Amino acid sequence: MDSKTLVNQTGQARGRLMRLKQDLGQAKGNLESATRNRIVGGVMLLIGIVALIGFWVGHSQLVGVIAAAGLLIGGAVFIRALMKIGGTRHSIGAITDNVTSAQTKLDDLQGQTPSAE
Repeated sequence: MDSKTLVNQTGQARGRLMRLKQDLGQAKGNLESATRNRIVGGVMLLIGIVALIGFWVGHSQLVGVIAAAGLLIGGAVFIRALMKIGGTRHSIGAITDNVTSAQTKLDDLQGQTPSAE
């Protein structure tokens, strides 16, 4: 392969690798955000459960409303976060495989010497 083609392909491989690393960083940030949402949803569920127990013991309508809101909102946030975590973990695995193959390709291109044609 001539020098110009090798330089062009090496630059393209380097750019692809950089984009994949950025995508991986974004996916890891999304995973951290979803994990934080899972914790918040779990805490809201816990508050809802405690309020539900308080409603059964004290029969207060306000505590019943707090229990219902805590269980509904906390459950929705928790389930949505779990779904997002699963999708993000799958994406991270795929991006990691792509980063590995892109790094291998770049290393192969950098190891080649241009031929004079």
